[in-house]
Amino acid sequence: MNFFFINSIAPAVWGGGEKWMLTAASGLQHRGHRCYCCGQPDSFFLQNCAQADLTVLPLKIRSDFSIKNILRLTRFFKQHQIDIIIANFNKDVRLAGSAKKMAGVPLLIARNGLPILRNSWIYRLTYKMFVDTILTNTQDIKDRYLSYGWLTDSFIRVIHNGIDIDQQITFDRAAVLRKYNLPEQHPLIGFFGRLVTQKQPDKFLEIAVGILQRIPQARFIMAGDGPLRQEILARAGKLQIDRQIYLLGARRQVMELYSICDLVLLTSRKEGLPNVVMEAMLAAKPVVAFAAGGVRELISTPAQGIVVAIDDIATAAVKAIELLNSDSLQQQTGLAARRHIIANFSVEKMISSVEQLCSELINRL
Repeated sequence: MNFFFINSIAPAVWGGGEKWMLTAASGLQHRGHRCYCCGQPDSFFLQNCAQADLTVLPLKIRSDFSIKNILRLTRFFKQHQIDIIIANFNKDVRLAGSAKKMAGVPLLIARNGLPILRNSWIYRLTYKMFVDTILTNTQDIKDRYLSYGWLTDSFIRVIHNGIDIDQQITFDRAAVLRKYNLPEQHPLIGFFGRLVTQKQPDKFLEIAVGILQRIPQARFIMAGDGPLRQEILARAGKLQIDRQIYLLGARRQVMELYSICDLVLLTSRKEGLPNVVMEAMLAAKPVVAFAAGGVRELISTPAQGIVVAIDDIATAAVKAIELLNSDSLQQQTGLAARRHIIANFSVEKMISSVEQLCSELINRL
């Protein structure tokens, strides 16, 4: 099959949706399919796709119905005999969907890693006209969509994200600490994600305050960057914890950072199936997470990690302190989390499920 992935994410942004597309395209191409990736010129998304030996198509994507882009995509689809389009945003659905109809491409899959489909007539019309199925990574998103009343159960498929379960998770702790100029001090609590409103990094700081009241030697790292960076620095100063917080900026080599953490916090108010939780669990690190999106689909029992209500800062701090005060509980929780991820959330399982879904849809035509 010939796949076309389109993602109009801003050039300097790299998030879970982009990582999923790169992983899916690379995995499918490794299995003998042909995969093409389209995105904004000079975007991290296209750069990473090119580095993975995927054929890329730079496209300045602004208007949902740019005639110039629709014609260019139409020619590309015909030339490369595209069988399946996998689109990221609703803008991508409308743009590639228009070209799909002109080129006669059999299928368009809308991949929703976050609940971006709203319950309104414009979205209903868009998905009726252009989309053959919705692929999402959580039952939580599927249930929300089904509540709209105009989407059927069979139209929405859930395939959980996958992670490379064979990647390195152990590193020389002292070397990693030196690399990032961090103190050789326990415990170390991590935040991994973009510094944007959705991820609520301010809640991480508030939980840090609660932890420091009981464990004053604790230190906190924040791996990620974004528009809230200066606001976070100012907030840490007001909370008088700026000396305990280390902002490391955006980092690609995150597993070495997980390896030095004693605990990982997820404070998002909205998520799909968060890579942060999967990565931390694979690294055998205990997680305390807000119950956003599909978090409970990753942490299915208390033995694998702690899930608290969204914005329940007090409970998150208490549970974090319980874990940090018990080396044996940290180890037991981390190992149970790692076993769960290896058994249920491998990249190979995800790619196989995507391939099976696409074959099923093609065979129905």
